[in-house]
Amino acid sequence: MFQEERLKFIVDYVTKNKKASTKELSELLSTSVVTIRADLKILQEKDLLVKTHGGVMINSYKINDVIPSNVKFQKFKREKAKIAELANRYISDGDILIIDSGSTTLELAKCITAENLTAFTNDLQIAIELSKKRNIDLTVSGGTLIPDVYTLTSYEAVNFYKHLHVEKLFLSCDAIDAEFGISNRDKREVEIKKAMLKAANEVILMADHSKMNNSVLLQVADFEDIDKLIADDIPANLRAVIQSKGVEIITE
Repeated sequence: MFQEERLKFIVDYVTKNKKASTKELSELLSTSVVTIRADLKILQEKDLLVKTHGGVMINSYKINDVIPSNVKFQKFKREKAKIAELANRYISDGDILIIDSGSTTLELAKCITAENLTAFTNDLQIAIELSKKRNIDLTVSGGTLIPDVYTLTSYEAVNFYKHLHVEKLFLSCDAIDAEFGISNRDKREVEIKKAMLKAANEVILMADHSKMNNSVLLQVADFEDIDKLIADDIPANLRAVIQSKGVEIITE
């Protein structure tokens, strides 16, 4: 079987079955595991599938599907790292801030250089990264862990942020649309994000290009609710709408 035929078979098979192991695909296609790994690398680079430990998963989800963290972490790593480096410029020594859960905000936690920070988060992965930094007074909200995700939600988490006042919020989302605004798939995360928004003097939204001109299940905020949007790229039509709402857009 030629490579193009294998690639098509893999995409069709994984789309139907949601996921597949490297060994499984090797047996189905009667080819080596090494060859399959090379094929999966090509498909991931084309953003058709997402490689996981020992296999591959689909790269498309319904508007209310919770995307596992291991899938999020694999997508657009370079773009997220760039966004994080840009966001880090807006953190100064002594700041009091909230870092929302998410794969892009996790990259921010990794690259923070400011000291004497007071930080709050509802993400266990982010908490681990922040715990490695110097002179950070870290608090993790209570709540219930979402399966396959490192996010804490529930009444305890929402109530925690309702009684908080900070200087800056670094917010994540699942989609940004000119009409629907900023939205998220998981209803368990929406209320906590709204509480975070009310707790902060300045809201800095972080999102990569894949989230632009898209909308998912639940609206989190309007553009008037945020102060800055940090992204790797934004389509011209969406940029114009967001800027008309007084949002500062940062891409470099």
